Amino acid sequence: MRCPTLADARELLAWRPPLGVVSVYLEIDPADRRGGWRTALRNALDDLVEATDDREHRARVTLRDCAGRVPERFAEADHDNLGRGQVGFVEVAGRNGEERWWRTQLPLPGPTCAYLSSAPVLAPLVDLAGRSAPRGAVVLSAERIRLFERTPGHLEELHDWELTLFSGEWRERKAPTVAPLHTRGVSASGRDQNAERLDHNRQRFLTECGQLVRAAGSERDWPEVVAFGTPPEVERFVAGIPAADSPSLVAGPAVDLVSEPSTVVLEQVERAFADLDAERDRRLVERTLGEIRPGGRATGGVEETEAALVMARVEHLVVAGGLAPLDPPCEDHWPGGSDDSGDDSVSAGSEPLVRRALCSGAEVSVVDAGAAELLNPFDGVAALLRY
Repeated sequence: MRCPTLADARELLAWRPPLGVVSVYLEIDPADRRGGWRTALRNALDDLVEATDDREHRARVTLRDCAGRVPERFAEADHDNLGRGQVGFVEVAGRNGEERWWRTQLPLPGPTCAYLSSAPVLAPLVDLAGRSAPRGAVVLSAERIRLFERTPGHLEELHDWELTLFSGEWRERKAPTVAPLHTRGVSASGRDQNAERLDHNRQRFLTECGQLVRAAGSERDWPEVVAFGTPPEVERFVAGIPAADSPSLVAGPAVDLVSEPSTVVLEQVERAFADLDAERDRRLVERTLGEIRPGGRATGGVEETEAALVMARVEHLVVAGGLAPLDPPCEDHWPGGSDDSGDDSVSAGSEPLVRRALCSGAEVSVVDAGAAELLNPFDGVAALLRY
């Protein structure tokens, strides 16, 4: 079971089963071996069923059967394979109803919750997808480079390149390095020539590996690569990745990790990406708020932003993390309710804004911590405009 992506969220936009969808966001504590998360799931589904007592009988009975089916999925599940959370969308239908599930190693935006609506609730999924995208990480020295792909909580080593000093060439590491041969009685001029040749080979090694990393990142659609190492080596490595090309390269902490085990590298990578994301969110929010002025290209607040979304003027929607997607979780426009117009704009919460942004091709960012606090005067919502 893979992590969710923004492509998954966009694909779900058009899915509207006749009797609606139950959207499940299940939080799983890795340390909870007693299954408390199962109780939380059942309680969330029970609350959802109880909230539909005034709905049409057939839809209510089908919903009850659907809600009973969801916990069965996890009855025999291996706790170690569930990740930090599970995200699922279950058609309100009989046993053959459609289901779509994803696993995540990220903490969910909130506690376990189930939503009932005419279409999947996508706002929390967009948040998870934005934070789950694979990215590259490189740990390097003058003579060795290790390339990793990072997804939350996991690091996969893709390449391990090493400069073989005795030949002036470099190769991908397959076995322990053979020690270089030593000579005696080298003159001062000979030592200078050897040092110059070694420096040239190191430069070539770092530059060419930079080009290989850029190619790997472009093939895997990484938005960026973070490089860990001492500044001189990182600067040489950056020369292999032109600034205008994708992925971009970001210098990480100046630490020597090239000989460390993957578990140590993962700790440093996770910390670096958390800092990088927080700084990027802060810059995005500050840029957006700076445009909220007469004649500026931004909106702040729910009403102004929704009006701009209706006119397809929004280029980048920014939403504070933790906003409820729907309030209440049982949407008033669920099939079988008193009003089934399907107009998402009347629903409270961030969900209608996120759906409109996805439909119009706008970018969506969910920001947390300090960046989210900057949005407080605007009810947690702002947007950069196309025009």
